Amino acid sequence: MTFRSLAVAACAAAVALIAPSAAGAASVGTSGWNWGSPTPTGAPLNDVGFSGLTGYAVGDAGTLLKTTDGGQTWTGLRTGVAGDLLQVQVLSPELFVVGGNCSALLSTNGGTSFTRLYFTSTTCSQALGGVSFVNATTGFIDLQNGTFLTTTDGGGTWTPKTQIPGASPGNGTGFASEIFFTSATTGVALQAGTGGSKIYRTTDGGGSWTQALATTQPITDVTFVDANNGFAVGNAGIYATTDGGATWTQRNTNANAQQVAAFSATQAIFVSPNSGEGASVFTTADGGTSLSSNVSTGVNPQAAGYASGTRVVLVGSNSGGVAISNDGGATFPSSAGGDTITASLGHLRFAPGGAVATGNNGALARTTDGGVSWTQSGVPTSETIQDVAFPSGSLGYAIDTAGKLFKTTNNGTSWANIDTGTTAKPNAVAASGTSLVMLIGPTGIRRSSNAASSFSTVKGTVANQKLGNFDKGGSAWFVWGTTSLLRSTNNGSSWSKLKLPSSSTKIEAVDFPTSSKGFLLDTGGRLYGTSNTGGSWSFIGTTGTNKAYDLSFSSSSSGFLSISRFGQFPGGYLLRTTNGGKTWAPQNVWGDAINPGGILAGSTSYTLIDDNLLLFSTSGGSSGASSSVSVKPSSTKLKKKTKIRVTVSVKGAKQGDIAVVSALASGSTWKQQQVSLASNGSATTSWTVSKTTTFVGQWAGNESAAGAGSTAAKVTVG
Repeated sequence: MTFRSLAVAACAAAVALIAPSAAGAASVGTSGWNWGSPTPTGAPLNDVGFSGLTGYAVGDAGTLLKTTDGGQTWTGLRTGVAGDLLQVQVLSPELFVVGGNCSALLSTNGGTSFTRLYFTSTTCSQALGGVSFVNATTGFIDLQNGTFLTTTDGGGTWTPKTQIPGASPGNGTGFASEIFFTSATTGVALQAGTGGSKIYRTTDGGGSWTQALATTQPITDVTFVDANNGFAVGNAGIYATTDGGATWTQRNTNANAQQVAAFSATQAIFVSPNSGEGASVFTTADGGTSLSSNVSTGVNPQAAGYASGTRVVLVGSNSGGVAISNDGGATFPSSAGGDTITASLGHLRFAPGGAVATGNNGALARTTDGGVSWTQSGVPTSETIQDVAFPSGSLGYAIDTAGKLFKTTNNGTSWANIDTGTTAKPNAVAASGTSLVMLIGPTGIRRSSNAASSFSTVKGTVANQKLGNFDKGGSAWFVWGTTSLLRSTNNGSSWSKLKLPSSSTKIEAVDFPTSSKGFLLDTGGRLYGTSNTGGSWSFIGTTGTNKAYDLSFSSSSSGFLSISRFGQFPGGYLLRTTNGGKTWAPQNVWGDAINPGGILAGSTSYTLIDDNLLLFSTSGGSSGASSSVSVKPSSTKLKKKTKIRVTVSVKGAKQGDIAVVSALASGSTWKQQQVSLASNGSATTSWTVSKTTTFVGQWAGNESAAGAGSTAAKVTVG
């Protein structure tokens, strides 16, 4: 649903015919993570709009991209929106509005900051229908139930106007959808539905509505190029108006266009998205009466936008879907990004210059520039790569799921199959320097000190241990299985068994950032820390969740937990600590889960999501102004079971933001309450406390502030 800028139609400046190049480092909309592959984004894109060469594209999971060179390169803007963004209207290079589902945001400074419009929140009873502004102060919003409001102060206050007629979501008669205003008084509203559509017009700013068009087939998009000329499209065909929407003429009945972008009263492009490949794209030079043949594109297009009469940009639902035309939409030979990794990936390992990921059918994905770009290479096997180790830029080892070991000495250009002297199928491979190679598991360790020329079984305690993974902290090596953790200080020649937090502990993951300080995550999502090499373990009762399934630390104070959900929201969330686990700040990386083994913490950190989405961050995943969270129980000492209040306060939050208050009673698991914050950034929860209980508060941030977590507040009983 494109809201075109009226200013674009008047822009006659020619756009240089520059071949687009792959753009890197476009960020996600909700945190400080950047796309490495695909580029410019892994998000399906839903709409795009331009004012000259400056354009904005919106997509799923709060994605908002900006270009200043007509779509050749893109950067990401933080929206703080977790839901999908579906609409964008660009009035000038600095002034634009985006919206979708329960969110609408206005920027007057090119995306440096945003004003929330009317109802923006994480959840809402009525979704956004449409939003349209005519300048920085005057704008309009409708909800799908027909609620219609206007602002004259840039979204600070809103005045209800007459409801859009006949909008009743869910009853089959239609719902209020797009709106488009060409002045402070004149505009149109679309009532969409499977049984047909209607366009209503107002000339008094929504005080009253007059039906201008009724169809028996759906209309899905409406746009204007000036005060008089506009288009409406859908299954009903192509309609045009030359009198500001008062009357509409059907120009073409054959096109099944769902979206339209227009440069003038005669020049337009029509897009018919498809759930799979094969969407249709047509252009017209006579106002829609006649159409070009279906235009071939390299993306599955969802929407189009004009940067000039010759430069047209398509955005698509496939990852990295941006295609560019320099001949007015006749051809789209150029892409501004796309998929660079086609393999299904498993997990990440650090490698010189960046990281490497294991893949199916012998594939590896690697970055040597800190995550900005990734290349796919292959190991000569049809099996999935189980693990990989690159101790140097040119020297590397890989094992596949059949138990075969491969070695490269030329940075993966070619690989040799190495005989390990056993038919066992190791779970991991570790290597260091030019000579040391260790094959970990399934039982014990096979070790080589001559660059895999020969291997021998390491004897002693480790020999009968079921092992699955390893870590290196300082000069020490650590290996573990579900019920055992061992340490070596002599490069794996011998191993000593370490204590676990309890005799019943089952290990999910371990990370030792130093030779003595480490963290252990058990299969129940509980996190423990040690500062004396496992001599003793302390339960870290501040995470607020039992949903952790992976961890990675870059130091004894800084690291991540991968969690399967935050509050009521599933998806790709991380918890980050910078103080050794005293507090944990949620980060919403993406809508899909982070792979097990898909998080690496370092000066540059990496994530692997949904099998082949690769992201990186040089800010620890943080973005936006700092914020803080505190929780305050109404009482901290109880004699018996009592109902208490716990208030969560967030500095940096806005009304409607979501916070999560979590409680951990002695001997129990974390319980959570999700709350919507008031205008002062606070909310109060109610709890019945019968045992000594720890409370923490967390929030994932918004369009201007990073997320944060509180320190623990304890309520004792007895």
